[in-house]
Amino acid sequence: MRRTLFVASWKANMGSQADVQKFFTEFRPLAASFTHEVVLCPSFVFIDVASRAMPSTVKLGAQDVSQFGAGPYTGEIHAGVLSNFGVKYCIVGHVERRTAGETDEMINKKVKNCIANGITPIICVGDTLAEYQNNMTRVVIERQMREALNGVKEFDRVIFAYQPIWSIGTGHYTSGEYTDLIIDFMRKHMQKLTGVPMAGNITMLYGGGVTLSNAREYLERPEIDGIMWGLATTKAENIAAFVNVPFTRKGMGAK
Repeated sequence: MRRTLFVASWKANMGSQADVQKFFTEFRPLAASFTHEVVLCPSFVFIDVASRAMPSTVKLGAQDVSQFGAGPYTGEIHAGVLSNFGVKYCIVGHVERRTAGETDEMINKKVKNCIANGITPIICVGDTLAEYQNNMTRVVIERQMREALNGVKEFDRVIFAYQPIWSIGTGHYTSGEYTDLIIDFMRKHMQKLTGVPMAGNITMLYGGGVTLSNAREYLERPEIDGIMWGLATTKAENIAAFVNVPFTRKGMGAK
């Protein structure tokens, strides 16, 4: 179940349809040589054009999804619609959504809706600076993982990403060594939650302030399967540079 995965999100940084078309014109030849699994997450308004322009080596992802299905939910985009546009992955519980008021209960509903519509949820968990400083990181992550998977039986159809709130856009970064320890803890907690030893082998990413200069530090750690980032992802050459970072994962072969 583990695989090297790169997840790039435009967030709200792409300006126009012309910009999107220019991006894909430059991106397609660069993506042809990708040897790792890559997911690109445009904003909702560009999912249609992205679905038609996406190179075959890259999967289409969404940055968020509604907690509801079809119905009278003004402004919401439900998982069935995303699936119809070819979305294969969806970021759920991103720190920027959590800080805007998204709750564990809402995240759980989104996870279930994604799975029901054939979309792999990338579930983000992480701690605030105060929680980190008070040694509450593991307690917080335990709760977030437990609540995200409440009632979910298809544990092999989810991905987790450790995303410390205190390292997003702050200039503060976790070390590769520390992140590796946290994700190892997450793997053990998955085994505990599910009662299935193999559950610890699901794909787990790091997504806290990753830059081109520090990406290798995380990619080389044995428990970290890949990275999720948003910095400079509207430039095709920047995504290619991340995906093509040379690294040798400790305890594994060269990648």
